[in-house]
Amino acid sequence: MMLFSKDPEKWQLGAFVKIGYFESDSELLYQDEIRGSLLELADKIVELIYLKYMRAKITYVGMQRKERYFVPEAALRESLLNALCHTQYNYGVPIQISVYEDRLYIANCGCLPESWTVESLMRKHASKPYNPNIAYVFYLAGFIESWGRGIEKICEACKKDDLPIPEFTVNPGDIMIKFTAPEDRVVHAPGKVTERVTERVTERVTERVTEKENEVLVLLQVDPGYTYADMAEKLSVSRKTISARVKSLKEKGLIRRIGSDTNGYWEIKNS
Repeated sequence: MMLFSKDPEKWQLGAFVKIGYFESDSELLYQDEIRGSLLELADKIVELIYLKYMRAKITYVGMQRKERYFVPEAALRESLLNALCHTQYNYGVPIQISVYEDRLYIANCGCLPESWTVESLMRKHASKPYNPNIAYVFYLAGFIESWGRGIEKICEACKKDDLPIPEFTVNPGDIMIKFTAPEDRVVHAPGKVTERVTERVTERVTERVTEKENEVLVLLQVDPGYTYADMAEKLSVSRKTISARVKSLKEKGLIRRIGSDTNGYWEIKNS
């Protein structure tokens, strides 16, 4: 039921994943809850994190544009699969992913095998999944191996991209992995999200939009999940006014809607 049901929460409370974007440890800007069968969750989460929650550092090699995230996709996917296989679902607490400007945490209720430590994880070790039936189906599906190489693969992916090795923390009731951005990524002070978003949007669109349209772009940079009603409330205007501004931005090729009106989000295109 956990692996294949479209709604595992009918049988197990907390069988979903929460993602939140934080400006600081005490200030949550926006969040999502990802639901579905365990076999579907990893792909859904990876796609959402890269499209909505993390910003890539953009560089160019000749004419080719390259986007570099501070968490490699292989490392993120392996970390998620590890969490899905090892979470103690009986606690009823979802896996939690916290994203910041310069770091990302994945935490799940769980414990290490008896007598294991963080040092044991970082060395070669046998595969001892907390949920062997889930792990076995993931193995049959080709998602994971069965040799206890998950942590090694995460670290190898980070080394390959010249990124810091993630940190692992084992608490009495949960296990957490922390990915940190490299030193060449700018870290901004908390409390400046709106100001720096405004600067980025203004620099990029220059004379292509009006001041009122730019207000919409600023909001969508802060939270791409905003609906028409949300933007109307934030800007103290009517929904009809927001609809007109969004329509103009879409015609100029600056934004597009990804997904449905209720569960989708806005993508701001590069000018």
